[in-house]
Amino acid sequence: MAIPKAPVKRIIQDAGAERVSADAVDALVEFLEDYAEDVSKKAVVYAKYAKRKTVKAEDIDLAIGKTSESPEKHNILDVIKDVFEAASEGKGVDEIIKSFMKLDK
Repeated sequence: MAIPKAPVKRIIQDAGAERVSADAVDALVEFLEDYAEDVSKKAVVYAKYAKRKTVKAEDIDLAIGKTSESPEKHNILDVIKDVFEAASEGKGVDEIIKSFMKLDK
């Protein structure tokens, strides 16, 4: 990947830094690239579960743990608990996935 360094440096400066070393920019770029790759891989999985080839914003939102109800990250144990509860209530896999993807209308 190639996240440009200049915008990353501006982000650090906008956060209040008077000066920013090249090492600091490189470290943040590396972190952002790694994070973006992890989120992207998770988003691809969500798109595949939805039987789509196209990754949508909703897949990214799910991958980062953001929902329409709350921008907070999911605690994986809470997610697992919710899946088991839904399954014990007789909900099918499609219904469970849709509930997580907020597609129920």
